[in-house]
Amino acid sequence: MERRSVAALLKRYCDEERRHLLSGDLERLRRVSGKKERLLTALASEPVSEGELRRLAELSERNRALLSAAQEGIRSAMVRLADLRRGMPTTTYSANGAKSEFAAPVRTLQRRA
Repeated sequence: MERRSVAALLKRYCDEERRHLLSGDLERLRRVSGKKERLLTALASEPVSEGELRRLAELSERNRALLSAAQEGIRSAMVRLADLRRGMPTTTYSANGAKSEFAAPVRTLQRRA
């Protein structure tokens, strides 16, 4: 069985990381990230061509952009949920294009004597 280089393993994990980012599988993403960190440490002690380093940088940048987009989406969803909890209206459109707004009722604590 052929021993795979650290660079080849890193490429494989970058592709796997991309799949998990696109599918939203955060648990597997966490596991792959840990493996990648260990391989990056090992990469320093292995001879790697400039082309391989460039390809690894491209894959890492691609995944960084996906991760940033996912983080922004999560932040946006958190803001939207907070707005809904405060009773801010939501605008929707019917099948025929008619605009409609509705707001969730704001929940308050009622004290009873």
